[in-house]
Amino acid sequence: MGEQIEDTTLRDVARPTDEEIRSALRRVTSQAPFAQSHRLSKFLSYIVEETLAGRSEKIGGYAVGLDVFEKPEDFDPRIDTNVRVEASRMRRRLGDYYRDAGVEDPVEIIVPKGSYVPEFKYRSGQLACAPAAPSDAPRPQDHRPSIAVLPFNTHSSKFDDQFFADGLTEETIANLARFKELSVFSRTTSSKLVREGLDVRQVHKELGADFVVEGSVRKSERLVRVTVQLIDAAADVHVLSEKFERPCTPDGVFEIQDEIALLVAGRIAGHHGPIGRYISRARRTGKSQQWETYYWIHRFYAYYAIHSPEQHQEVRDGLAEAIEKDEDASDALAAMAILLLDEYRFHMNERPGFDALELGFAHALRAATSDPDSAFAYHALAMAYFHRREFSEFQASAERALSLNPGHADMLADLGTCYCGLGDWDRGLALIDRAIDLSPVHPGWYQLMPACRHALDGEFEDAVDELRSSPLPGMYWYHACLSWFLAELDQDAARAEEMRALEAVFPDFAEHAKRECQIWCLHDELEEGLIAGLRKAGVNVA
Repeated sequence: MGEQIEDTTLRDVARPTDEEIRSALRRVTSQAPFAQSHRLSKFLSYIVEETLAGRSEKIGGYAVGLDVFEKPEDFDPRIDTNVRVEASRMRRRLGDYYRDAGVEDPVEIIVPKGSYVPEFKYRSGQLACAPAAPSDAPRPQDHRPSIAVLPFNTHSSKFDDQFFADGLTEETIANLARFKELSVFSRTTSSKLVREGLDVRQVHKELGADFVVEGSVRKSERLVRVTVQLIDAAADVHVLSEKFERPCTPDGVFEIQDEIALLVAGRIAGHHGPIGRYISRARRTGKSQQWETYYWIHRFYAYYAIHSPEQHQEVRDGLAEAIEKDEDASDALAAMAILLLDEYRFHMNERPGFDALELGFAHALRAATSDPDSAFAYHALAMAYFHRREFSEFQASAERALSLNPGHADMLADLGTCYCGLGDWDRGLALIDRAIDLSPVHPGWYQLMPACRHALDGEFEDAVDELRSSPLPGMYWYHACLSWFLAELDQDAARAEEMRALEAVFPDFAEHAKRECQIWCLHDELEEGLIAGLRKAGVNVA
């Protein structure tokens, strides 16, 4: 009898109670890094609740795709790798949480690799030692209001006016993203939602956005008129509506951008005073003074979304002329610096005998000098220092950029990629994950370093899934990395296809592979893994 009682006691404590598990779930999803990602919180909550309801046998890639990510009924998880990639991110986030904010949690939620069915266990020495949090516990203060700024409409068919409206959208996002009180989705993501015809409530459901900003623009020869609405997305109720009218000059536009940020951020975050003081002390030095400069800056944003060689050359040449007339325009200088760095690091429209890296560095320094409060300037300067292999200066500039604007997705992904290249995977992947949270629709280059981390861990199927979730046809690093991963998986036909694609876009890559690793400052483990993988794939690396 004694033995039977002992067995029962062990069985009772082997698995936490349902309430303890739900308490653990509330703690995880209310803290960083899950509080910042509606998609991952929804994913984790779904698989936990389905398991507690006794439906774990129904949890699979297809069910998750339909119920969590709202995929169509013809969704095939064997082809669409989104669910597997998000599951990989979720496992990494859980690990981060239990090493940091959840280090003393009594119950741990585990999602085993190769399965979407979670497991639950008491952590060592903490059997039922902490009371369950009440179901109506308030969310911690680090849960920030989230905003989707939809592309501003223009009441004009003129090509230049549409770029003006796009630029105003981009700058409004960048202005709002400066505030740590807010979480602002990227324009790439919100633009896709508009193209798909989603209404405000659907934006809330798809992204988890608390608020939506909509705007319209009228521009004449003398005046700019902008109407802005702030909408509570869950209720689809207008919180405020405001009209602005300013002279049709760059200064007038910058005033509108600042006023929109002040109005929206102050109303949402409930910290009108600090935000107002932040904007009022923002210096106006370094702003473009010419419409031509403003125009080319926002053509740059269009280029950076797709990295088109044709757009690269057009914008590089246009900005060069604009800067001659507007030589202290910080954003123009920063954009030009990035274009020159792309000429160096991606060989985009390379000019023989032209030192694009050094000229890019000089433009970035001028941008930071023109406007010491510009995150964009310090983003460009950090990238220039990185490629010059001045790593302490890179880190100082990167942290300055992040302090000035902690919420710009492309910048987070750019800097995260550099940190990963240097071997600081924790810092780098955290920045990339945050970028993906802010921009669920994003360029495929965001996925390159997470895929390489999987490969270094021997997780080659996950590495392939990561890259194929956001394909980058024509990008030589994409084809080179896939060749490596597929060779490790002995998928010869697919590997040969990627090799042909690599040959087409970079015929002498084998000769220059080591130089490419040096351009990107890859640490020894990653460079050695990549070179060995390429040789296994059949690339005769010199």
